[in-house]
Amino acid sequence: MLETLKEANQVVVVCGILEDAQGRIFLARRGADQAVAGYWEFPGGKAEPGESLEAALCREFREELTMELRVGEEIGRTAIPGNGSLDLVALRAWTDDESPVLTVHDRWCWVSPLEARGLELAPADIPLLEAFIAGRPA
Repeated sequence: MLETLKEANQVVVVCGILEDAQGRIFLARRGADQAVAGYWEFPGGKAEPGESLEAALCREFREELTMELRVGEEIGRTAIPGNGSLDLVALRAWTDDESPVLTVHDRWCWVSPLEARGLELAPADIPLLEAFIAGRPA
């Protein structure tokens, strides 16, 4: 069971690392009017107080991309630079939705994890990508 946020002042951002049958991962680029505009990221958003990380991730993907998810285990967590004690938690996820509808992003792609290293990733997403790569079977 994934953790639930118990305190109203505990803020956690959750993101999904989606992998397809070919081993590619899903990334979206933040739109010009968004924080960290132009950076590629594992999509997600802030969990609400009392909301499980799984529920928050599913809600954020529905709201931002109109995608439905199946959520798995936690891959890793890292501090978001410049945001004090705000943590970013990555969960493994899968989807059957192949055509996201972009609302806060301006592009999306499926790339190999190694190709993702060549994109300009949001700083907090870099260690999560590395944790994902390190945890994959050889």
